[in-house]
Amino acid sequence: MEKKQKGRSGIAFFFFAMGLIFAAIAATVLLANEQRNLKQILSRLGFHTPAPQAERQPRIARGPRKEPDQPKGFLTAHIFADLQTPEQQFIRQIRSDPRALCEGLSDAGFRDLEWKSAESGRWECSSLVPFVRPGQEPSSSIFILVKGRGEEEITSFRVKLNIEHGGDTPVVTSAAARAASVFLNEVRWAGSASITLKIQALQEFDLERFGSRIQFRREMGDTPRYNFLANQTARTRPKSVAELYFDREKWLTPGEGASVSFIQGPSAWPRPGPQPATPAQ
Repeated sequence: MEKKQKGRSGIAFFFFAMGLIFAAIAATVLLANEQRNLKQILSRLGFHTPAPQAERQPRIARGPRKEPDQPKGFLTAHIFADLQTPEQQFIRQIRSDPRALCEGLSDAGFRDLEWKSAESGRWECSSLVPFVRPGQEPSSSIFILVKGRGEEEITSFRVKLNIEHGGDTPVVTSAAARAASVFLNEVRWAGSASITLKIQALQEFDLERFGSRIQFRREMGDTPRYNFLANQTARTRPKSVAELYFDREKWLTPGEGASVSFIQGPSAWPRPGPQPATPAQ
């Protein structure tokens, strides 16, 4: 009898535990998602449940919105200064083979032109072409001089016209124009024909292109003497925009702490006073 009672009590406990488990599962399914499944079952059975009202949060009264203060900074007047920098220019140097130029002049009828070394590391070639008149001295002439800073560089080209007699003007100007034409063609100077015509007409000019300069001028004096000169224009390198903007003298000027000059120079630095003399021992 005791064994039968124990078996029945065990079966009852088993079914009771299973019932609790199924009840927990059913409650979880019905109450999940804000009791959605439970509400669907009740609505099918004819029971209507009122929709829950959302709780209204109490409204907090807000005062006027305070705008944050804008950050302030002090800028020096040099930031907005007009730097007035010069325009950047393209510089074209005289690029020609000196030996080819001297040979071209020799082929044009000017002799004794040899590119050779001179003093102080300079190179040059020159030729004096006289136009002799029997019984008349001195003779008219032209003098050709090509100078270079090194063996492969031309720095200047010069033709000097010496017209000692008025009747020699055509032959002197024609020879000078021919020598100038050889040089202008060698360095690829545009408009060489008009320049040689001006030399033949003894018309002065001064032309500058891309840093190279050619000019034709008469010397002072009663005897007509002219010079045709081609060289590089002497120029000092202007400061660039960056150098002008970051000029230390503009940014680090002495001052009293104002907004325009807020860095004090050495003149405003404190200096130590005189040291008291120590008594002799």
